[in-house]
Amino acid sequence: MFFIDAHCHLDSKEYEENVEIFIERAFESGVRRFLTVGCDLETSRRAVMLACRFEWAGVFASVGVHPHEAVHYAQGLPDELLALAEEPRVVAIGEAGLDYYYDHSPRDVQNHVFAMQVDWALELQKPLMLHVRDAMDDVLVLLRSASELRDLPELIFHCYSGGFEYLDAVLALGASCSLAGPVTWKKNDSLRELSAQLPAERLLLETDCPWLTPAPFRGKLNEPSYVRYVYEVVAAARGCSLDALTRQVDENTDNLFGWGRVYV
Repeated sequence: MFFIDAHCHLDSKEYEENVEIFIERAFESGVRRFLTVGCDLETSRRAVMLACRFEWAGVFASVGVHPHEAVHYAQGLPDELLALAEEPRVVAIGEAGLDYYYDHSPRDVQNHVFAMQVDWALELQKPLMLHVRDAMDDVLVLLRSASELRDLPELIFHCYSGGFEYLDAVLALGASCSLAGPVTWKKNDSLRELSAQLPAERLLLETDCPWLTPAPFRGKLNEPSYVRYVYEVVAAARGCSLDALTRQVDENTDNLFGWGRVYV
């Protein structure tokens, strides 16, 4: 069985010079696709470099501006960032979105930079990786308004946390939901129930490492090899075999990112 980490941050300082060890360990544990995600120009630059360096392991990149960093991009997305999206191993835009929990950037600026990235992803015909925290209402307003004017790009709600309250609205946009370590945490029965009811073709799985470490390693540094624990919990919740789940996620991610199937 092979696994896919649909959202990770291999450029993080927690890995630094040991990144090859983490990637090799994940590869040996069966991970065959990694999407390492940029949050600003510098991290996007590093994500692309890692995707090129570890092409043999199945590392791909996403480039964009996280809402925490939006304040630095209020005047527009820099040419270098736009150019990075043209690199062959860049398969998505983001992570983009809104974060009203921390509010590291003013909310109007977050919305402005988010809207720019919706347009950017649509222009490039690449999926948009979404970060949403305590801001689902405004995210849906912006996306619905955009959809009234033109098509939307493919959407992935990374580390989906909107619960059943927002699930119908998210699915109505044609979006996919990616689940991470929190689905394994002891008190998250509602998230496991949601994972069981997600349409199979809309389901992705991730680590978001180095954060959100799954059980049984919670409290320790997260890494891509731990995505297996997310798979195991979701397979149990859905009442399906681990093999069936890995094949479904493989199909889903290839449909979104076009990076080639693991199971051929």
